Amino acid sequence: MSDYMIRPQIFADGVFCLPVAVADRLPLTKEAVLKIVLYVFRNADRPLDVKEIAKGAGVSETDAEDALLYWEEKGLLCRSENAALPSLSAEAAPEKKEEAQENGAPLSPAEAAGDAAEHARRAAAAMKPAKPSYDMICKRMAESAAVRALFSEAQMKLGRTIGTADQASLLTLHDYYGMPAEIILAICEYARQHGKAANMNYIYTVGVDWSRRGIDTIEAADAELRRLEELNTEWPQFRQMTGIPNARPTPAQERRFSVWRKEWHFSFVMLALAYDMTVKQTGQGSFQYMNKVLSQWHKQGFTEPGQVEAAEKAFREAKDAAAAERAKASSPYAARNQKPAEPDRPASYDIKKAMEDSRRSVPKLKKKS
Repeated sequence: MSDYMIRPQIFADGVFCLPVAVADRLPLTKEAVLKIVLYVFRNADRPLDVKEIAKGAGVSETDAEDALLYWEEKGLLCRSENAALPSLSAEAAPEKKEEAQENGAPLSPAEAAGDAAEHARRAAAAMKPAKPSYDMICKRMAESAAVRALFSEAQMKLGRTIGTADQASLLTLHDYYGMPAEIILAICEYARQHGKAANMNYIYTVGVDWSRRGIDTIEAADAELRRLEELNTEWPQFRQMTGIPNARPTPAQERRFSVWRKEWHFSFVMLALAYDMTVKQTGQGSFQYMNKVLSQWHKQGFTEPGQVEAAEKAFREAKDAAAAERAKASSPYAARNQKPAEPDRPASYDIKKAMEDSRRSVPKLKKKS
C-alpha cells in the first residue's frame, strides 16, 4: 500500500497553522470540537462570535459553546477584548511569496509554514493593545490630574513604588479599556490582601476581564469581590474532594463553578460525585462533560447522591430487561418452542348434572334390626 504525502502546490493558495496541542488531542477530540478549532484558526485575523463560528463550522450554537469552552480550558483560546484587528489579507506578503507567485512556482512547505507562522504572530500581537511608552505616560501625567492620582493611590494600595511598566499597565486599563480609577484601585486592594501586590500582571488580567464583563461601578465591583472571596473559600474544598490539580480555576472553570454553586445550588458531595462519574466516562476531569452531567441532574431535580443512585439503578434494570426481551425475541428457538394457543373446546359433559347424578347413585345403608 502506498504512503501519503502533501502536494506542495496546495500551499500556494494560503495556509494557517495549528498548535501541536490540537494534533496531540485528535484521539480524544470529537468531530464538532475539531471543526470549531479549525474554523477559529482559519479566521484568526478577526474576532468571531459564537453564532458565526457555529454557522461556519456547521454545528449547533450549543455544540459551538461547549467546544469553545473546551479549548478555552485547554489554554488554546481566550475571549478577545474586542480590539480591532487589521486585515491580514491586505498586508504585503513576504518577498519569497511574491517572487513565487510572479514566477508561477509554488511555495515549499517550509516557506509556507514560515509565512503562516508570521501571520499567526501578527494576529496574536494585534489582539492586545500596545502598552504606552514612557513619553506617553509622562504626557498623560502632565495633562491629567486623574492619572496622577491613580498612580499615587495605587502605590499606597499596593504598599510599594510602581515603575514605568506597572504605570503602563494601569494607564492601559484606564485609557484603553475605560476602567474608572476607583475600580482599578479596588482590584489593587484585593490583590494586596491576597499576597499579589507585586503581581501587576494579575491586576491587569483581572481589570481586562472586568472590563469585558461590564464591571465598571462600585456596586458591581463589590458584588464581584464578594463572589471572589467565596470562591477563594470554596475552591480549595472542591479541590480536596475531587483531586483537581490547579490551585486556581481558569476563567472558564470559574464561570462553571459559580453556576453549579450559586444558581443550581449543588453541594460539594454532588460535585464530587459528578467529577468521579466524569473521570470514569472520559478518563479525565473535563469541566465540559461534568457540566452536562450536572445540568441533567438539575433538570431532574436531583439534590442528593441517593437520587442519582436510584435513577441509575432503575436505568440499569430497564436496560437489562429490554436486552433480555430482545434476546428472547431474536432466539432461533423462540418461534419453534412456542406452541400456538388452542381454542377453547366445548365441555363433553355438564358438571352440575354429573354431580346431581352422583348424589342420587350413592347407595343408602339399611339399619340392622
